[in-house]
Amino acid sequence: MSYRRRLLFGFLTFLSVCLYLFVFSRSNTHDSSITKFFGDPFGLMSSKNPTPSVDEIYGLISLVTRESENSQRVLTAKSVDITNPVDINVYAAKRGMNWKKELQRLNEDFPVVVFSKTYCPYSRKAKQLLQAYELSPPPKIIEVDLREDAAQLKTVLTRLTRRSTFPNILLRGKSIGGSDDLHALHNANALRDMFQEAGVDVNGDFM
Repeated sequence: MSYRRRLLFGFLTFLSVCLYLFVFSRSNTHDSSITKFFGDPFGLMSSKNPTPSVDEIYGLISLVTRESENSQRVLTAKSVDITNPVDINVYAAKRGMNWKKELQRLNEDFPVVVFSKTYCPYSRKAKQLLQAYELSPPPKIIEVDLREDAAQLKTVLTRLTRRSTFPNILLRGKSIGGSDDLHALHNANALRDMFQEAGVDVNGDFM
């Protein structure tokens, strides 16, 4: 085979593969093995609604900060295996949710989230200290024991934060610990800086 024929054959083969990937990507039944083998240099195999690279903890925060009784039944569904990583779209308030925008909203509106228990003395101490800081935005308090999905929330929080006790205090999606941890940070004069670095205003005279 001459050089020109080999070149033409190679070009036609490449064109055929590109055409195949383009047509195949239009289908709703993608075979992930194709992407793994060929890669996706042109973005043709990308789904119209790909799973976003947003931590699952933000899905949980989005869920618990919604003022809806239905949100308390999401994690109790038998179809959801909460002992393993849960697709973040399970937590979504609606289909096609833009998780990048939701993450930004949650960090702006609820940078501090406290998973608490109503009559727990440690939860009460943590909430009193946070109240003295007069944070803006104020902490979002989730009284876990008053929710239908209390057991499920504990399981998910334990898996995501490695903490199984309450309170469990989150700052921009990261657990900073419980009441003892919070007071230790306060006593070390580190808590104010942590809040401010996270974009939370501190207005209280807490010293």
